[in-house]
Amino acid sequence: MVKYYFISDIHIGAGTEAEEEKKFSRLKSFFNYIKKPGNELFIVGDLFDYWFEYNHVVPNKFYGVFFEISKLIESGVSVNFLRGNHDCWLKDFLSDQVNINVLPDIYTTQIDNKKIFIFHGDGILKNDKGYRLLKKIIRHPLSIFLFRCLHPDIGIPLTKQMSQTSKHYTSTKVYSHKDEYIDYAKNKFNDRYDYVILGHSHEAIIEEIEGKVLISLGDWIKHFSYGLISNGTASLNFWNS
Repeated sequence: MVKYYFISDIHIGAGTEAEEEKKFSRLKSFFNYIKKPGNELFIVGDLFDYWFEYNHVVPNKFYGVFFEISKLIESGVSVNFLRGNHDCWLKDFLSDQVNINVLPDIYTTQIDNKKIFIFHGDGILKNDKGYRLLKKIIRHPLSIFLFRCLHPDIGIPLTKQMSQTSKHYTSTKVYSHKDEYIDYAKNKFNDRYDYVILGHSHEAIIEEIEGKVLISLGDWIKHFSYGLISNGTASLNFWNS
């Protein structure tokens, strides 16, 4: 039986050395668990805490995870990636060198006769108003070109510092995004989607509404959570191995 797995907000590179070791160990064991031909994995943004891809240079801290993903793909698992707000500056390394399927930022598909809506979720929350403007700026081709003019030894640490500053700012706010995610999902349910799968908020939530399902995927910093669609059923699970 083919199974479809969904994870987001792993933020590789965000923690201390010990935290990253723990995270990578759990991620590796999870990959080994889902390693079955025909299965699919969707990484719904923010695999990395910081990522900027130059024409001839990529950050060298992430070799281990690329190696594990490559083994996953070689085993027959299809690995799909949607950009998040921390790893949106892609070129062709993931697709050409790692053989990951890089999908549009909003991806719709059909699984087990269910219509699925998948999106990292950045920009949909009310408090993301400032970010929605910033998103247009930082993803503009001119901004990317200018940043790429920086030497990688300057640009990559700067990207990491920007990520840390962003997390510090958002961590000072204490609130739940559940109601806003439910409202967003209801709009998609009205558009005839059966499942809405989101990341970004780091909240692990599953909510069934009139037979349709919202999954907020949580993260791999605190929850180590993942979504699963199997045999026509959607669930939210926690990896503790």
